[in-house]
Amino acid sequence: MRKTVQLSAAPLRCASGASCVSYPALGEPSKLSRGNPGPRCFACERQRKEFEVEAAAAKLKAAKHRQVKRPRRSEGYEPEVRSGAERFMERASTERAGAAVVGHQDAEVSRASAIRERCTASVLTCERGLQSALVSNDARLTRRWSRSLREAQARLLWAEADLEASEKRAEAVGGK
Repeated sequence: MRKTVQLSAAPLRCASGASCVSYPALGEPSKLSRGNPGPRCFACERQRKEFEVEAAAAKLKAAKHRQVKRPRRSEGYEPEVRSGAERFMERASTERAGAAVVGHQDAEVSRASAIRERCTASVLTCERGLQSALVSNDARLTRRWSRSLREAQARLLWAEADLEASEKRAEAVGGK
């Protein structure tokens, strides 16, 4: 005995209904192909995936925007000069605990030295990148590495000035 399966007379339509991508063109939801396992047409599925990707990208962009940005140093940046009140407070703490202040100054010099070393390494990396771009005759890469090199050199100058100022403060506190 042979069983027959009756197919519905009306073809299956996209479950999106009036929101179907094809609705404006056809005046009705599109027919589902036999190869489509889901309730929505392929065009609606593609649009849904694109919206998900856009939403994820917007979420990442919003999260990145909310992150705290550190201020950048301008070209004319000079290390901060201490006011009279700060020097007075430093002098008072020197009298109470001279060793603590000297240790703090040494730590500041050490930090400034480490920053200068990183800036020097950055300049060397940019120089190697620029040389590689020049050899490859890639104008875009050459411009990008040139700009990075200029910025790295500016940061190195700032770091050297900061180190020098830290060393002078350490000598001034240590010499008293």
